[in-house]
Amino acid sequence: MNDTAAANFVKAFEAAGRELPGAEGWLARRREQAIKAFAEAGLPHRRLEDWKYTDLRQALGRAAFAPAPRHQGAVVLPETHAAVAFAPLDAHRIVFVNGRLHETLSQAARLPKGVELHRLADVVGEHWAKALIDRRMDEARQAENIVELNTALMADGMALRIRKGVALDKPLHLVFVAAEAGASHTRNLVLLEEGAEATILESHLGGKAALADIVTDIELGASAALRHVKLQDETADAVHLSTLRASLSAGARFESFTLTIGCGLSRSQNFIRFAGEGAHASVDGAYALRARQHFDTFSVVDHAVPGCTSHTMFKGVLDGESEGVFQGKVIVRPDAQKTDGRQMTQALLLSRDASMNAKPELEIYADDVQCAHGSTVGELSKDAIFYLRSRGIPEAEARRLLVLAFLDEAIELAPHEAARGIFRDLVSGWFEEAGA
Repeated sequence: MNDTAAANFVKAFEAAGRELPGAEGWLARRREQAIKAFAEAGLPHRRLEDWKYTDLRQALGRAAFAPAPRHQGAVVLPETHAAVAFAPLDAHRIVFVNGRLHETLSQAARLPKGVELHRLADVVGEHWAKALIDRRMDEARQAENIVELNTALMADGMALRIRKGVALDKPLHLVFVAAEAGASHTRNLVLLEEGAEATILESHLGGKAALADIVTDIELGASAALRHVKLQDETADAVHLSTLRASLSAGARFESFTLTIGCGLSRSQNFIRFAGEGAHASVDGAYALRARQHFDTFSVVDHAVPGCTSHTMFKGVLDGESEGVFQGKVIVRPDAQKTDGRQMTQALLLSRDASMNAKPELEIYADDVQCAHGSTVGELSKDAIFYLRSRGIPEAEARRLLVLAFLDEAIELAPHEAARGIFRDLVSGWFEEAGA
């Protein structure tokens, strides 16, 4: 054990005892293995290449998050536009407060036949859930200790299984609210069998100094399609760790988009593996940061089989002393001919004190491929601002229009039409609040 924050998590595991789901059987043994592996490795540190831009040990050590309590009483949402952004949408809604399911606020009645929605504790004994929780992904080695932490301490979560050929009738909206300060550990499992379809919306909200540790494991069968849209708006004192691990069978399609406008320190990890030919994955996002916010997105797309396509684009604007990080890697294995993998990151700095670190990578071991990557960092064009001002547009409005136009290319990739309009309104509101 070589850091205080990690020691605190080990103590939390020892104190949790038999209260966690799966206290008997394979999961209890798996939790013991996970906390032992985590204790030996500790939290990631900057000497690890994948974590060189994000000091997680310092952030968690400084905050010293204790386990979040079980919430009692009414839930008061933070007074932000994001808190009600998805509320008008017709969706099955599942609400987690301090990382635990809040049954009173959740509404997911009359699911279509063939759609199974459970809380984590009800499925840990099933083979498909065990396979998702227990799997390893070679390309995620330096993220493995974060996943082990989640495996050891996961207290609740959502498990969605959709049978062959069934489509979820309307989006499933997962709402995560930090009502009190503290650490929560959530595990979500998604299994779409052959030809199944679903849309999942996520909202992460909170006005408390909290740690959200979330792992989402996804398995898509042949020709299955999953659309995933995430909104993150948490307090400046919050730390958000999210890991998404997805495996795609032949012909499957996975489209994911994240908008981040609030959090003190955020690390989003995406690991996509193609297990069957002809599949497609898009991992895109946009972010707007201010003050001393830190946003790190880390993406690995593993083309392990031929004939698959992938697309990654992240665009962001940074104001104040905020810091952005993009680390993306496309791996093309020796037999993965006819691969088309592309990634791009672009950032606008609205302040001289803001910074951006970008490291897109290609790791190619096949010769018949089309792959590309790129990165740009710049400021708003003075010529463009002058042009708009010469047409009678005030400078603040000209800057707002240019920022919106810049982010809109990314927002347009969100795989849900109504969400795209909501995101545009949120970005516009962010600009006005920031006074950028």
